[in-house]
Amino acid sequence: MERGLLVGREEEVEQLLAGLKDSWQGKGVLFLIGGEAGIGKSRLLDELAAQAKKRGASVLMGRCWEAGGAPPYWPWVQCFRAYVRSHNSARLSNDLGTGAADVARIVPEIRDVLPDLPEPPPLSPESARFRLFDSTAALLQRAAGTQPILIVLDDLHAADIPSLLLLRFLGREMDAARLLIAAAYRDKEMSDAMKETISDLTRLSVTRRLNLGRLREIDVGTFIGGASGTAPSPKLTAAVYQQTEGNPLFVDEVVRLLASEERLGGLDPRTGHLAVPQGVRAVIGRRLEQLSAPSKEILALAAVLGREFDLETLLKATGREAAAVLQGLDEATTEGVVSEAPGTPGRFRFSHQLMREVLYDDLAPSQRLRHHRRI
Repeated sequence: MERGLLVGREEEVEQLLAGLKDSWQGKGVLFLIGGEAGIGKSRLLDELAAQAKKRGASVLMGRCWEAGGAPPYWPWVQCFRAYVRSHNSARLSNDLGTGAADVARIVPEIRDVLPDLPEPPPLSPESARFRLFDSTAALLQRAAGTQPILIVLDDLHAADIPSLLLLRFLGREMDAARLLIAAAYRDKEMSDAMKETISDLTRLSVTRRLNLGRLREIDVGTFIGGASGTAPSPKLTAAVYQQTEGNPLFVDEVVRLLASEERLGGLDPRTGHLAVPQGVRAVIGRRLEQLSAPSKEILALAAVLGREFDLETLLKATGREAAAVLQGLDEATTEGVVSEAPGTPGRFRFSHQLMREVLYDDLAPSQRLRHHRRI
């Protein structure tokens, strides 16, 4: 069964690809993608990243940390770390220009590649921040002149204020760059700073907004058909739609569960209706039960690391042989519990946040403490 079938989003995909085309022609585009949890924002971003990469763009991805404690500019740090890893010193020196020392303030890895950088001059916090913003904008403009760039920012509702300010600054500097920024957020969980940012960015000519709604019943039927290979009965489609209310995350999990139980052909003949769990946590719990004990133990530790995790860190934290950890991740990948993070080799992420939360919540307090200490 194909993971994360993209249905009911034809219009949104068309708009994103049109924006990608415009950005290639030197007309910067900023997409703001809002919607409730589980509505398919991350899946849409993954599709955009895949299409951009296929067309030869440089794809930089950052995700805001929702649990607190992340350093300032965290999603941008992730993006620029990926940029540093994928370019040699000559290219980095050219793209960074005179602003290299400023950007290195938040991305120390730059000094590993360019060790002779001077220290930035002592400035007030406001002046230092402006220099950072200006140097970042200049970096992206120069880099995009060589290769179009897509920047993906997920879970923007959890962004820190400095990250939001940088986004607002770049929105005013990207109109003539081969640059596309796509930022997704939960519109029900926005802070006051986030609301102000959305209001400010919406006034810019580069900004385009997408608000994702729930799937229609016909889309749910298409989803089931794509999973089973045959058109579902109207009763089955109606039952899944009624149970999930068109939330793509719910639909995906329920359909995968039905597929694993070989019940996609129709309703339960004994009851005449669709017996599915009442909540997505119950669905996820049953999915996780299909994994072996070693795989679940590895994923429980990964859940402490977060929605997205680094393979090297996980290997060190488990203390197990690499082959055993990789086997556990392969099993979880096959079951669709985790996947490789697009554009970031060596990193994985849970298929959605609730999957990670169920694993984390199932840990006893002593286990959580022990895992945190190991990490």
